Amino acid sequence: MTVRALLADDWSAVRAIYEEGIRGGNATFETEAPSWQEWDAAHPALRLVAERGGSVVGWAALSPSSPRRCYRGVGAVSVYVAEAARGVGIGRRLLGRLVESSEDAGYWTLTAGVFPENEPSLRLHRACGFREVGLRERVGESGGVWRDVVWLERRSELVG
Repeated sequence: MTVRALLADDWSAVRAIYEEGIRGGNATFETEAPSWQEWDAAHPALRLVAERGGSVVGWAALSPSSPRRCYRGVGAVSVYVAEAARGVGIGRRLLGRLVESSEDAGYWTLTAGVFPENEPSLRLHRACGFREVGLRERVGESGGVWRDVVWLERRSELVG
């Protein structure tokens, strides 16, 4: 398996993995994947894919938390792994590389919002140095149900 920069040509595979997460019901509040243009604009830098056997099997990306200069080193992470490729360390490789890349780019704080029911994602983030900082109760609605979100963050020991 290799981890490399996500390219525009990877979008169909990235979108398919994102749509699997949407269908699973515990990855996002989104109900459909955005267009490439929307996704690209929301994730302007620091985006990776994991490739195994010539196929994209996962992706990770960082979104700036705010356009304000004071928050230039704070970003929100997203990590998705194809259903058929879960449980073998792909998410850990992706998130680990994203953390390294974020520090190289000057990020001092990474955040993540994870549904409490998504225990594999919570374990992954904790394994990569994230800590729980709170529970946002009934923060959003999904399929007619108000959902909680566990708020996690990782502070760099190298930057900030």
